[in-house]
Amino acid sequence: MAGPEIRVLGPLLLSADGREVALGTPMQRAVLGRLIVAHGQAVSTERLIEDLWAGQPPAKAASVLQVHIHNLRRLFEPDRPRRAPARHIVSESSGYALRIAENAVDAWHFEEQLRSYQELISNPETRPTAIQRNTMLESALAQWRGPALEAFADIEWAAPEARRLSDLHLTAIELDAQTKLELGRWGEVVIGLRGLFSAHPGREELVRLLAIAQYQLGQQLEALNTIRRSREFLGEEFGVDPGPALRHLETAILTHAADLAPLVPATEADDRPVLLHSGGNTAAAETPAATGYAAELSELLTLAAATRGGSLRLAWVSGEAGIGKTTLAETALAALTNTGWTVATGGCPEIDGAPPAWAWSEIHSGLEAATAAPLAAAPGPDTGADDAFTLSRKLARSCRNAATSGPVALLLEDVHRADTATLQVLRQVVNWLREEPVLVLVTMRRSEAGAVVHNTAAALAQYSAAALELNGLDLAGTRRTARAAGLAPLSDELLSQLHARTGGNPLFVRELAKLLAAHGSLEQVPESIRDLIDNRVAQLPAGVTEVLQHISIWGAGSELGILSLAAGLPEDRLIDLIAAAEAAGLVGTGRTGSITFEHALIRDAVYLGIPALRRGRMHWAALELLEAHAAAYPALARDPEVLARHAILGASAETARTAIALVHAAAQRRMARRMRSETVRLLRAAVELHELAGDAADHADRANRTALLDTRCALVTALAYDNQHRAARTERGRALALAEELGGDHLRVRALTCWRAPAIWAVRELGTPDHRIRQALSRALAPYRLRVATEHTPGTALGSGADGARARTSIALPETPDRHTLTIGEASWPPSDTYGIIDRSGVAAESAGPLELSDTTAPAIDRPGEQRSPQALIRLLIAATFEAGLDEYPGGQRLAGQAVRLARTLGDPELLCAAINAATHLEFEYGPRFDELAAELELVATEAGLAEYQALAHHLRYRAAVAHAELREAAWQAASAVEYADEGQLQPLLDMVSCFAATMELLRGDIDRSELLYAEFGRRIARSGTTNVAEVELFCAMAIGWVRGDLSGLADRLAEAYTELPSLFGQAYALALVHAGKPAIARTVYEATDRVREEMYPVLMSAQRARSAIALGETADVRALYEYLSPHTGTIIGMESGTTAFGPMDAVLAELAEALGDTDTAAGHRELARLLLERIRTELPVTGDSLLRVA
Repeated sequence: MAGPEIRVLGPLLLSADGREVALGTPMQRAVLGRLIVAHGQAVSTERLIEDLWAGQPPAKAASVLQVHIHNLRRLFEPDRPRRAPARHIVSESSGYALRIAENAVDAWHFEEQLRSYQELISNPETRPTAIQRNTMLESALAQWRGPALEAFADIEWAAPEARRLSDLHLTAIELDAQTKLELGRWGEVVIGLRGLFSAHPGREELVRLLAIAQYQLGQQLEALNTIRRSREFLGEEFGVDPGPALRHLETAILTHAADLAPLVPATEADDRPVLLHSGGNTAAAETPAATGYAAELSELLTLAAATRGGSLRLAWVSGEAGIGKTTLAETALAALTNTGWTVATGGCPEIDGAPPAWAWSEIHSGLEAATAAPLAAAPGPDTGADDAFTLSRKLARSCRNAATSGPVALLLEDVHRADTATLQVLRQVVNWLREEPVLVLVTMRRSEAGAVVHNTAAALAQYSAAALELNGLDLAGTRRTARAAGLAPLSDELLSQLHARTGGNPLFVRELAKLLAAHGSLEQVPESIRDLIDNRVAQLPAGVTEVLQHISIWGAGSELGILSLAAGLPEDRLIDLIAAAEAAGLVGTGRTGSITFEHALIRDAVYLGIPALRRGRMHWAALELLEAHAAAYPALARDPEVLARHAILGASAETARTAIALVHAAAQRRMARRMRSETVRLLRAAVELHELAGDAADHADRANRTALLDTRCALVTALAYDNQHRAARTERGRALALAEELGGDHLRVRALTCWRAPAIWAVRELGTPDHRIRQALSRALAPYRLRVATEHTPGTALGSGADGARARTSIALPETPDRHTLTIGEASWPPSDTYGIIDRSGVAAESAGPLELSDTTAPAIDRPGEQRSPQALIRLLIAATFEAGLDEYPGGQRLAGQAVRLARTLGDPELLCAAINAATHLEFEYGPRFDELAAELELVATEAGLAEYQALAHHLRYRAAVAHAELREAAWQAASAVEYADEGQLQPLLDMVSCFAATMELLRGDIDRSELLYAEFGRRIARSGTTNVAEVELFCAMAIGWVRGDLSGLADRLAEAYTELPSLFGQAYALALVHAGKPAIARTVYEATDRVREEMYPVLMSAQRARSAIALGETADVRALYEYLSPHTGTIIGMESGTTAFGPMDAVLAELAEALGDTDTAAGHRELARLLLERIRTELPVTGDSLLRVA
């Protein structure tokens, strides 16, 4: 029996004996996928659970995982006897590993073929011909049948590996294209690369190959346009110019070069390094051209150009380990090689016992090989016993021989490790070749260079034309290096954090980016960086390590006086130890006595090297030190942030109570400064300190447990302001549970109303009501005996309900085992036919009247600040509004309306703003009432200085402008909303605007670009943790399908959504079934959703129903729908959503009129639709760009 085979380069497929084997459930497939990504290495059970359940595993995740492993083993080995050990999915190292032949997994086999290819071409004796290389690469590329790890495209643990494999795929395609160029198959290259170029305009090798092929086919303009588009992309995206290879190619095309192949020889192109799998989630290697030091590279190439004149130039490139010295130097030499220079390199060895001047022996051997001189009888450096003088003479002779055919460049690496012979040769070679066209590049770590190296540099000062000190990449270079390491997408905020944390050190950036891509944390320090820093620290004098540890306890740095007290050392001794650390490039000092780490990663590596127990004690000792010396250091001793930090990191069970007070003081200061989202970390720490103090236990003191409740409530608001809505809901649930354990209506109300942040997106999943919250709200509202308005039975979009417009008392929705109503007095909410709050007498009042607190109900509302205060009632009404479901929309609006009326009487601007937020949150009628509420919100927020509600007011005006197709006004309001936005509001506002930018393209008529932008919007909101992502993405897809006139591709997704939210997706589902050619099922759904309720998007739903009615021949409905939709002539369908558009309403009215036989009216509507789109599109060039800039 043949072994199992797995395909992941395309759809996931398991086969045995040539027959496909069904893989079962999505989770089972994910388990297999995660093991494949590990490439044969064991994955711990904890890691599997963390990845497979995205950090939120069920209670019995380990048992569930075992079941999936058992099922997979049966699929792989159906005939394995019971209790016999598994051969393919094995238990190992407290986890599992996939043991299968390398060629049995297409991704592994592809890498194995590339590895074999690289080994062959790197050996001159076995180097295959172009035809053979093409055959090998075509075989490797044949493994691909679709995107890498396609079955797991949206899963976090698969993304880095998918990107790495995709990059390898592109590299193989480039290598294959190179072989085809050598074989003269230019047309195949153009066909193969043109589509890839559109997706990867910044991939310079791909651009180069495509442009060469286009030029060879006589398409000179196309070739230049290809290079131009790449240059524009690199400039706009990264702020850099193309590398030397592309620039030289462009020059060659402009000068009509006859043959472009010599610009980059095939051997050089095929020898490019390919980073293959090494057992972890790694990414493709960074190309040498991506140095991140554009200015320094330009200076070196300018210096080289001057060297051509016939005199030697010496350039020093210095910087710390990993800063990019070698990459910069090699990039410069690669550019010189392409223009006819002879290049040789050598590096000073790190090991002891190497022959003297070994680096120069390497350079000499390289020169001899390059010039094919007789002395180069054997490859490799000359290991003879030449003294420095003799070796210098040989080098000088070789350089002069090479210079007869062109300039020479020598690279001497790591001179900080040089022996005296190496430095002597350097001095002699520079002196003897001073009249030759020779460029000497020398790299070193200045902090590790001894006196003899510095003396040599001084002796050669007259020849030194440049001394470049590399201090780290800029932001563009950091972004490029991080992306090359597999970290994408990379937001501007994350880029800034990464750059600040690494200081732009390319090695640090690369390693931290890999760690971030794999584990999603910037706070860790990669082992490779820790080893590097630990090695540097270990070389320092005794006592320096302890001083560095004390500095790390204080954060990024400390003051000399504080450090002396903490370390217990006199300042003179401390200064000597700090000077040693500064010379090693680990810390820097200021004139006022400040000592700071050069990079955050250095600080963290030192800090994490302190044993955890000792770290905690050092932090608490620092806190006690500040208390004892508060008079000497008042700024630190009175800084709540400093005190809270040491308290959090140093508290024990005995000191937790003291720490809580310090942390709360810091949190309160941030809240007072309206930095609410920034208090999340502090309040989470405060909760943990309460738990450390034992306050979460049932037997704990009630006052302490109440303090824990207050902390949890404050955390809910902080999380809400930070746009962490899911976490905020979870924390509110914990607060409510604690309140109910403690007992007392006032505590329950406190927990229910602790969400105090403005809401832009929905704060809960529409299809999953929180029954516990709803029940608690019902109980909390029961004591309020209010005489308020009730509303008549709501009609539908096509008329009143069957029961007419009779006023009713309380008719609750039918109870189901998993549904709860909010009961207020004897009424129930949500009701099906009435949306008011009913007093205990059950008598309904006028719907237009204000909230009345009559004599009989007045006792139910106490004075402000007490249990049944008006403030508490308003907060409860707001909370209940946000818990309303889609089918409860009118009821929710009634609750919010009562909250607004009562809030206006109390003089609390923040409370009134919150009530207006609730009243407008799910309002889709953008008439005078909506405009008045938005204006009132802006006025109240401005007068009270509530910037977060000013941002909300502009967002409401943006929604109204969009609904009325006033696109210029919408762009201005969007920009204003962003201007006033609180830090937590910024992301949802930008997400909303990015979605509407996609809608702009849809209105412009560019459906494909709109679809791409909608997809990017979906990824944005998924990353943001927004609620209802699937529903929003489906809504956007419906807009695309509507414009294309075909929703059939969405039928399955709409069927699933219809079961969850029938009132929202029923009409679209019926239309999708019509488009899918299933009229019988479509009619069943159509009849089941026979009315469009006046809830969410009634006009849009009616427009969707109109097309179904026409297709199904429902003439009576066609006539009724025409009458209902006619007042909306001249509008764009769906614009009231603020995100999508379904085209002109007049287009649908034309179809309805045509179905009724009125062709003249239909023609009139089509003309109105054309004029509307024409008017809108005149605004789009400005408006669309404005929205995209905002987003």
